[in-house]
Amino acid sequence: MKVLIAEDEILERKAMRKFLEDHFDDITVAGEAVNGRTAIELALDKIPDLILMDIKMPGINGMEAIEQIQAKLPDVRFIMVTAYDSFDYAKQAMKFGVKEYILKPGKKEETMEAIGRVKEDINRVKKDKEEHDHTVELAKQLFLSKVIHEEDGIDSLQQELYPAMTAGFFLVIEDRNNEHISITAKEIKQWTFDDVIVNQEEGKQVIVLGVRETRDDVHEVSRLIKRIQLERGDHWFIGGGTLVQTVDKLSRSYYEALLDLQKQKGKTEAAELAQGILEKIRDAVQEGNAQTALTNTLLLMESPEKEMMKEELFYLVKQVMDNQRVERPELVIHELNTDHKWYEFIQNSCQRVISHYQSLDNIERTRQWIDKHIHESISLEDMAEQARLSPAYFSNLFKTTTGENVTDYVTKRRLQRAVALLKEQVYSLKEISSMIGYKDPNYFSRVFKKHYDLSPKQFQKVTLKK
Repeated sequence: MKVLIAEDEILERKAMRKFLEDHFDDITVAGEAVNGRTAIELALDKIPDLILMDIKMPGINGMEAIEQIQAKLPDVRFIMVTAYDSFDYAKQAMKFGVKEYILKPGKKEETMEAIGRVKEDINRVKKDKEEHDHTVELAKQLFLSKVIHEEDGIDSLQQELYPAMTAGFFLVIEDRNNEHISITAKEIKQWTFDDVIVNQEEGKQVIVLGVRETRDDVHEVSRLIKRIQLERGDHWFIGGGTLVQTVDKLSRSYYEALLDLQKQKGKTEAAELAQGILEKIRDAVQEGNAQTALTNTLLLMESPEKEMMKEELFYLVKQVMDNQRVERPELVIHELNTDHKWYEFIQNSCQRVISHYQSLDNIERTRQWIDKHIHESISLEDMAEQARLSPAYFSNLFKTTTGENVTDYVTKRRLQRAVALLKEQVYSLKEISSMIGYKDPNYFSRVFKKHYDLSPKQFQKVTLKK
């Protein structure tokens, strides 16, 4: 139970707080007010169950504060605290429903008895309210069930619960991942002026019946769905029925909500299936697996989601080929305006990937050939012929594959061979130059010095000293 103490004397306030905290485990002091105005402000902020109100306070006195607080918080109970044992005060307090008062300085037993009586009264009222709310909730659930199953007794229940009802609608909610969901009528009422009945006994499906008493806005159903999705995330399917004007048509709104829910689930399942097909095509193109890629392309062309997925497919294939540095077909997406052209596009893409892999194999074989013939005077054309590619494409592909251009590779391999021969101290520079494919010893010396900052002779001397 939350208690507010309104007392202008600080010693009196602190003494009362300590008294309450020492003798009542189930009481929380929610605040202290030094005058009537502060008592009103704190009461509206804290919503206490009980206020201990001093009568004589500066400014707005206790009686005036009680009157203003009760006008806005009729359920709050008061115990009047006064230093005057006056019947006039008691009579005035009774007018506001105040049944207890404590005479200052209060006796411990009398204070505890007064607070105890108020506590009993508050608990009794709470219990009565809970029982009433429970009964009403049972009646609402019965009303919802009877509406759905079109059973007898709907009209009488409607008159009992919603005599001013002018229209109603249904929502049916499920989780996209088939998880248990929970949402209360109190939550939904934050987002609509309509009263709502919520049934979630099944756990995985929530049924909401909206009851309208004053307004007639046909767009409110769709707005409420958007509000729920914004507040709770878009991981729910929410099926909505139309707003109907008579109780006997409410069941129709329920079945419309169910149908809307199933349509959303069907669209999602189709989209997920199409997404899975897209991923299979992407993976197959990446491997150059034309059979799998084309089979799934035909499946996608039969999917109701194909128009939505075509653009994504085009850019997925483009991304795969760009990542692997495969030359793409020179097409723009709007040119693929028939299923057959899509089929040809995927087929061509797979063939290009296969050719690319074959070219990579040729590059490796050619690199091994270069190593064997490094002592010869080999040209770019000779190497491209070994790879069975054009010189320009061979040059580009070699750099893409090995990370260095073909000329640098040949030079590096020749110089590595030269270093080994120089260390042997057996051959002349002219002989070494010829053995690594350079006809001109002077040219060989210039190339060597450029890479090692030493001439071949200087390199030999340094090596000999070591």
